[in-house]
Amino acid sequence: MNEKTAILETLKRASQFANLSDHTLEVIAGITEQRDFEEGDSVYSLGDDARDIFVVSSGRVRFSLGAGNRAGASGSIMTEGHLFGWAALIDDHPRRVATASCLENSTLLVIDGNKLLEIFSQDTGAGYLFMRGLAGMIANNFMDVLNN
Repeated sequence: MNEKTAILETLKRASQFANLSDHTLEVIAGITEQRDFEEGDSVYSLGDDARDIFVVSSGRVRFSLGAGNRAGASGSIMTEGHLFGWAALIDDHPRRVATASCLENSTLLVIDGNKLLEIFSQDTGAGYLFMRGLAGMIANNFMDVLNN
């Protein structure tokens, strides 16, 4: 399987992208980089600039929310198809409010947040579907935190 096909297949497994048209997914794949990380690698740290979003293609990534200037002790484990790093979709490049690190060798899709927003500004229907799915994911994540 070539890299573009692998990127498209991973995007389709991510629930936020699953309802988008094949054409829109191909456009998004064109701005997506596939990057390998080793066990223990940091994807990003609390306070880093938020420029990219990530989708797990393979492996496991620990995502830990920060509190104040400290990373939380607990967090979520992201596996294949999980999207994280959504702060990159907020205007003015905010800072990361969490840490993300690889628990094993992992392959991640890296998508430039500004370029993704440009695509969605041209295809507002796709942008609506994506953001609706993203809002649901964020709400579920916060409910999980409140219930634990």
